[in-house]
Amino acid sequence: MNLLRRSLDYLALYGAHGLKAFTFIILIPHFTSVFPKFLWGQILTVQALALWFQIIVEYGFNLSATRSMAKVRDNVDALASLISGVVGAKVCLSLIVVCIAILSKTVLKSVVGLDGLVIWGTVFAISQGFNPVWYFLARQQFGKYAAVDFFNRLLYLLVCYFLITSPSQGSYIFIFGVITGSLANFAGYYMISKEIPLRFPKLLDCYQALREGFSVFVFVSVTSLYTTLNLVILGFSQTNVVVATYGISDRIVRALGGLLDPLNRIIYSKLSYLYHHDFIAGLSFLRKAAILLLSVGIVIFIIGEIAAPLIIHFLAPSYIDSVKYLRILLIFIPALAINNIVGLHIMLPLGMDKIFNRVFVSVSLVSVLAMFFLVPIAGSVGMGIITVFTEILAGLGMIYFVWRSKILSNSEKRGAVNA
Repeated sequence: MNLLRRSLDYLALYGAHGLKAFTFIILIPHFTSVFPKFLWGQILTVQALALWFQIIVEYGFNLSATRSMAKVRDNVDALASLISGVVGAKVCLSLIVVCIAILSKTVLKSVVGLDGLVIWGTVFAISQGFNPVWYFLARQQFGKYAAVDFFNRLLYLLVCYFLITSPSQGSYIFIFGVITGSLANFAGYYMISKEIPLRFPKLLDCYQALREGFSVFVFVSVTSLYTTLNLVILGFSQTNVVVATYGISDRIVRALGGLLDPLNRIIYSKLSYLYHHDFIAGLSFLRKAAILLLSVGIVIFIIGEIAAPLIIHFLAPSYIDSVKYLRILLIFIPALAINNIVGLHIMLPLGMDKIFNRVFVSVSLVSVLAMFFLVPIAGSVGMGIITVFTEILAGLGMIYFVWRSKILSNSEKRGAVNA
């Protein structure tokens, strides 16, 4: 019975996340028929900025809070402090995002004059950033919240499809996301309150949450420079039409890469517990998880390369040039799978935070500099190559440092002795 329930939970989590990842992809045929290319390019640029804002509000809590709560998931008082700290931290981070958004409207060339889109994109980012899925992952109750999240995504899809019918309604893409996301958040926090008494955030709890999540935040924030803000950077030197064409492929690949996220969350939650309580069992689980992640990444890459023309023809037939970008960017998927294994499931749990962040800070800075200098010359093809090469370079760096540290073999020996 427990195995059946756990299997249903995994299916529910994947269903909700799959709909989240592919809702925008499903809507591409509708959106590209409603919005002209130049406007679609503007929407994709603002969406990229909003996704970066969302990353700031989330602060990596989907990983760091899951790790912290997994260790004390049966201690109600500790859980209450962690929850209040995370929520309070998100409020502070939201204020920072608002300030950055105001500055962006006047500084970033690619979004200047798009005030309405930027405002609603910012509100959208904040509402999405408060999603409490981290709590249900840490408590191994993701099936419970997945149903709410699935309904929220389905509602968003239907509302956008039937109510967005005019080029003047571009901001509705974000407004409807705010409404449906807020409903899901309310339901999620209400469910939490039934198990854990919610407290008014204390400054110390907020500080602790920010400190615990800092390493993960450095990782997600610096990687987002080349994975999320790439369309904003592309818009500095390329037309909105080029951004729209490249953006179609970029969004498809991001959605396909998102298929790894539920696996990563499940694996990360379990490894956080096993590394802390039974290290040998954790290493055994890591080997199986690594094979699974890499296999999924390779399968997605192969199928995507073969079906690239069909995918673009079905989703956006007027954007046929997107095929070449899609085939370049698909190399990103298996590289991402390898980086998830080495970074998220080896380096971070085993205390290699500083080296991990050093690798990603270095390659991200190189990537952004390359984008500013090479994209004006090489265009969107150059952007795709830089994005893929950055992920590969990060993976090689992490593998080298893990190999040199011998942390897995040394930790396994210590675990065997302690056992």
